[in-house]
Amino acid sequence: MKRIAEGVLVALLGALASCTRTELEVGATDGAVAPAKYLYVFAGYTGAKAPDYHAHNSVRDSTLPSDFVAVIDVDSASPTYAQVVRVLPTGASASMPHHTEMVMPDSGWPFAANAHLLDATYLIDVRDAAAPVITGTIDSVPGFRRPHSFARLPNGDLLGTYQYGNGRVPGNPGALARFTRAGRLLRITSAADPAFAGQELRTYSLDVSPATDLVLTTSVPMDPAETTSADVVQLWRLSDLTLLRTLPLAPSVGDSTSRYPFEVRFLADGRSALLNTYYCGFYVLSELDGASPRVEPVLALSHPTHIGCAVPLLLGRWWIMPVASTREFIVYDVSNPRQLRRVGSLAADSTFEPHWISRDLGSDRLVMTAEGPRPAVRLARFDTTTGRLTWDERFRERPDGALGVSFDRSAWPGALAGRAAPHGALFSRR
Repeated sequence: MKRIAEGVLVALLGALASCTRTELEVGATDGAVAPAKYLYVFAGYTGAKAPDYHAHNSVRDSTLPSDFVAVIDVDSASPTYAQVVRVLPTGASASMPHHTEMVMPDSGWPFAANAHLLDATYLIDVRDAAAPVITGTIDSVPGFRRPHSFARLPNGDLLGTYQYGNGRVPGNPGALARFTRAGRLLRITSAADPAFAGQELRTYSLDVSPATDLVLTTSVPMDPAETTSADVVQLWRLSDLTLLRTLPLAPSVGDSTSRYPFEVRFLADGRSALLNTYYCGFYVLSELDGASPRVEPVLALSHPTHIGCAVPLLLGRWWIMPVASTREFIVYDVSNPRQLRRVGSLAADSTFEPHWISRDLGSDRLVMTAEGPRPAVRLARFDTTTGRLTWDERFRERPDGALGVSFDRSAWPGALAGRAAPHGALFSRR
């Protein structure tokens, strides 16, 4: 999360309903899914004229380049492979284009992409895979703002997290919402918990287990001025979004690894989960469908070397962890989640600050995005038998050029121009 890296670090450091997991990151693919032909990357203009993200003022200004979805050709047989072939402008600037869904929804449903500072979620139709269009927008929900992450349910409904309320409840807690695939609000529940009254419950990431009727959310502030948010995980009932429990992370001793519970993933049983904090602590959550859920620390990476453990990918027994500070992707075997075993890592160069990672359902390819000194998108290959992760060396705009696709460029297809920051990215289904 580049915003936290720039804000908090300055302050502190100077599938089917019976399945236990959604199709998000379980490792198995539908045999009918072919390798993706396109990659969609949600990006924000950050050139010289762009307003400051940290001023928290998104604008609709026709004189500024728009934020956009970039369409990148990832068909290895195509003459325009590794090229940005189209952009879809959103009409807003400095909206902090942020999370998309992790994988493309099935059945031709539009995917969601949040413009965080605009309090808007775009619904993007990709039935014409080469030419996506915005078919709807979730502009606001009653009493809450700042959308963040999404999870798709087997029937097509969409879950989304909201970071803040309307200021009327002490601590201004966020919420969990459920929408139809067309974006109609079905239900929203506040993250407020009387046992944590007045604390900043900043609903951030989420994961779902339909078989056990559970949802997990984490708590991290996107506002760089906030450094005191509650370090908790919240457990919800999926069917009606009832908040069941708020589970605190015990403060770590001697470092900050318990701060900022960042991303969480249900494990295969649907009753337990693995969580990473932004400060690179790892926790197992167990007995989640029982009377006494447990939160146990299982690994803490050394400080201050390891900071910025961001959006992981869980593929079968493998957990792939982007680490911004060390510019690498660490691969863990989580067969025994209480004894994580590091099996290797993939190093990036000093210009690439890893944050986002998601997969192609039809191949061994992964996409990585970075908003660092030289914003870019890269592809990697992952061997699910050995856990080996390697760069896709062919994915370059020019054979003799830098690895990946650069977002630090003067021109884009259409009328857009200027440097942009890529964030959420997902592959097409065809």
